[in-house]
Amino acid sequence: MKLARRRIWPKRTITIWFASLFILVLPFVKAGGDSLLRLDASTRTLFFFGARVRVEEFYLLLIVVLLSVFFFLFVTVVFGRVWCGWFCPQSAFSDIFEYLEKKLAKYAPPVLARIIIYLLMALFSFLVASNLIWYFIPPDEYFRRLFSGEAGEVVTISLVSIFLLVLFDLVFVRRKFCKTVCPYGRIQLMVMNRSTLTLEMNPDLAGLCIKCGACVRKCPMGIDIREGVQVECINCGRCLDACRDVMEKLKRKEGLIHYTFGRSSSGGGRPVNATSMLLAAVIILLVSLFLFSIKNRAEATITIRQSVSAGSRKLPDGSLINFFNAYIENRGRKPLAFNLEPLPLQGYRIMLLGPVRDIRISENENRKIDFMIKIYPSPGLPQKVKVLLRNEGVIVASATATLLSE
Repeated sequence: MKLARRRIWPKRTITIWFASLFILVLPFVKAGGDSLLRLDASTRTLFFFGARVRVEEFYLLLIVVLLSVFFFLFVTVVFGRVWCGWFCPQSAFSDIFEYLEKKLAKYAPPVLARIIIYLLMALFSFLVASNLIWYFIPPDEYFRRLFSGEAGEVVTISLVSIFLLVLFDLVFVRRKFCKTVCPYGRIQLMVMNRSTLTLEMNPDLAGLCIKCGACVRKCPMGIDIREGVQVECINCGRCLDACRDVMEKLKRKEGLIHYTFGRSSSGGGRPVNATSMLLAAVIILLVSLFLFSIKNRAEATITIRQSVSAGSRKLPDGSLINFFNAYIENRGRKPLAFNLEPLPLQGYRIMLLGPVRDIRISENENRKIDFMIKIYPSPGLPQKVKVLLRNEGVIVASATATLLSE
């Protein structure tokens, strides 16, 4: 096999670039007319890969959070620092500007190179800040508001704050964040086991090391892989390629550094183990629960509350009127028309007064309806009345209203 085919770095570069572009492009992708992934603050709705989750359904968001946590644990237990070296935007930022700085140092005077790199950092910081905001405001609306001067206080403060934070990171931090602040490496050390994928020098081949230092010079984190597993290592594979380059010149087919799931002699080498299988089972369970909840959730909901602006009133004919507010939500993907009607109650005649017929509500809209419940004869004690919400004659939701005496 030719050396070029065995190099890890090109594959890693393609992977991390693809992951970064995915994060950048995702806000522009739509499913059914909605953003594929966006939290809309104005409507309090999470658009999640074709599903709409309103604030009242944020128990679904809890499932997503739990799924993310267990997926994170599963990936870490099995694949170790694969996120850091192959997917993390922080690593991608550092790679980009390390490459640009080297190229500019070759072809531009030092002062000009520094000016250009700072300008590129500023543009890149603006792009990253905008990209984060796109997950809350659609990109087309964001640009319209930005260029018309109608961005608003919240968007402006968010944009400037994120811009300055990213710019500070690019100018002063970069890899230092991975070495000192990032909690992922510390968490990984706590959850990894002997079968976790790691990058290390093969101890059986350590005697063949010629101590050329190529692996240390290539390491972006400045560590020596020969000293064993270290929290700063991001498993990017640069040292692996450097060692292979040297060993190739010495007519060896393989280098001394490789990815491994551990050695069977020390209890490793079994990525499919009890821990990974348990985590995989939990992930499958959470995915199933989420899909079931999405598929079986109500098309519409109704909540009824006693009106705070009007109480109860007893009429001369012996009937009782109570005032209520109904909050009706259309969770469907098209406008719907609803009717409110009371569930019959033996011994009483019940009527709903107000705009309770042909209530038209747009998709993903929550509307407040003021109405009255008239009951005859007037009940002596607080009486509960069930109110049905119908769409095309079908009951889609219901709520209970408590009638209070005057």
